[in-house]
Amino acid sequence: MSPALARPKIRRGSALVAMAVAAALALAGCSATAEKADPAPSSTSTEGVVITHAHGNTVIPKKPQRVVALGWMTPDIVAALGTNPVGIEKVWGAGESGYQPWFENFVTEQYGKAPQIIPFTEGGPNYEAIKALKPDLILSLYSGVSDIEYARLSEIAPTVPYIEGPWNPGTWEGMTRTVGKALSEDAKAEELITETEGQISALAGKHPEFKDKTFVWGLTLNEGGTDLGVYLKYDPRVRITEALGFTSTSSMDSFLASAKGDNWYTGVSLEKLYDVQADLFAAWGSTAADGKYTVENKVVSRWNPIAKGSYVIYADAAEASAISAPTVLSLKYVLPKYVDDLAAALQGKPTIAGK
Repeated sequence: MSPALARPKIRRGSALVAMAVAAALALAGCSATAEKADPAPSSTSTEGVVITHAHGNTVIPKKPQRVVALGWMTPDIVAALGTNPVGIEKVWGAGESGYQPWFENFVTEQYGKAPQIIPFTEGGPNYEAIKALKPDLILSLYSGVSDIEYARLSEIAPTVPYIEGPWNPGTWEGMTRTVGKALSEDAKAEELITETEGQISALAGKHPEFKDKTFVWGLTLNEGGTDLGVYLKYDPRVRITEALGFTSTSSMDSFLASAKGDNWYTGVSLEKLYDVQADLFAAWGSTAADGKYTVENKVVSRWNPIAKGSYVIYADAAEASAISAPTVLSLKYVLPKYVDDLAAALQGKPTIAGK
């Protein structure tokens, strides 16, 4: 596998960072522990809400009013739960404005303005900029915050980093519940989960043809590549596609057996690609040209879903980010188009979208 397929170790937005994260997000997702939909261990005491995470326990003494939301996913959930963050980072998938489109649309409509974007700094959080925002809570659940960074952030305000491990946000449901607990909005969190699950079910109900159709979610080929990258069953893209009625390929067990450690991806040698049974292939690549290169590869082009024109390939950063790091806001943004594209692909009308 290419080094570009490793879990992202960087989190913020210069052009160099954007390119590195783009490569990493191509096979980014949740580790094996992401099968769990439970929220972070938490409790309520006389001191306030207590959330247990990888770096210890965080006490949130009262309902926060000024929240700094770092990294992916967290800003969406905070905003959807009724609080406009005072500051966020520019993440990969954001447009020229610095905001992911679904987030910008929501906060502009709900709150009249978007949060301040925290300026990028090399080597860690921008502590000075964060401190200047006078937060009473810092949330960074989808991140790689180290123990030292956590300690420094905690000097500014109560901080909740990742729950189990770096760059492992868990499921979108579990993350929504964790942020809901931190904001003392447990009931609202459950409402959002129920609403989003209802949207998924409604879309699935409109497409009974999805039922029992098999699929593979993967990545476009690099030039000269001999392996096709594929995601495992606990990756959010796979989980959402299954929720829409599809069934993962019968080769999933062999994918799992070939994966190393707690990776959320593996690779299939092109020599063995024809052994992978699938009615549909969905993938993401850096450019539309990468998608075209993949489907025109002399081996891949003869694989069943490609030969039948049953594929969906995205080369749009916003769409890739929306489905790779799903939230109650991003799913509303991406699912209608995704479902339409899947339906068209099953009719032999493929999609290669993006620049």
